[in-house]
Amino acid sequence: MRKMFNINATDLKVKIPSEIIGVDMGQSLSKIAFIQDNVLICSSYSTQNDLSLIEENLESKINHYKSMNFTGGKCFKLFQSYSTKYKAEILNEFDANVKGVEILYQLEKKKELPPSLIVTIGTGTSMVSKKNSIDHLGGTAIGGGFFMGLIKALFNISDYNEGLNLGKKGNRYNVDLKVSDIYDLNDNRINAIFREFTAASLGKIDINYDNKNMKKEDFINSLICMIGENIGTIANLMADTNNLTNIVFCGGFLKENKILRKILSLLCVVNKKKAIFLKNSEFSAATGALFL
Repeated sequence: MRKMFNINATDLKVKIPSEIIGVDMGQSLSKIAFIQDNVLICSSYSTQNDLSLIEENLESKINHYKSMNFTGGKCFKLFQSYSTKYKAEILNEFDANVKGVEILYQLEKKKELPPSLIVTIGTGTSMVSKKNSIDHLGGTAIGGGFFMGLIKALFNISDYNEGLNLGKKGNRYNVDLKVSDIYDLNDNRINAIFREFTAASLGKIDINYDNKNMKKEDFINSLICMIGENIGTIANLMADTNNLTNIVFCGGFLKENKILRKILSLLCVVNKKKAIFLKNSEFSAATGALFL
């Protein structure tokens, strides 16, 4: 995959790194970012299956780009290999990701990133506070890796887009239990908004449920919403604890994932937070490695 973003140097208050390549290698995906003729060019690969393509891309550019900045949990071996032959640095991935978010925010919004909680939803999910300093607050093991692992185990689906497209066709409330499914319509102890909340993900799949009636589209839709509700709830609590009103959601699991974005947005509205989604945010760490 190849993405190109036009960069005008006047839009950024930082030096444009014309001789550096940024490389972010995560558990699932690896990304490369570099500047060519004032254009930010990004590409994405499978970390496990496309290592030769990653190396081929880097080797083809090393004569022009004099150094490489590596980041991400899976980059160490490739960094070691290239550091013996070329100028190479290895960077903290939280620093790189925050810098990339700042750059992408400036390019898109034409202003600097305000104090924010940055929630990166990749294979797992990390949460970082960006105010005067960068503070890694924690996260959750639930993310894209959990999604892919479960749909592989249950439905033998290995393709992210296939799983996502099936989820878009489903209706979570064929398998999820809403508060309104529990309380009588005439029971005035709860209001109309609370009735729409999820009481139990997959709560309709009980001892009386006939598994033959379950559609995988409904299950996958529920799964994405469950992931979103859990991440969104934790993120809003962390934002409250750290006196932040802006939450930036980024990372590969948000790519083309309208279901997830909707859930995260709704939770932010309920909790009076501002949800920020940046275009092409899956390239934030590679972009940040380029600019650090």
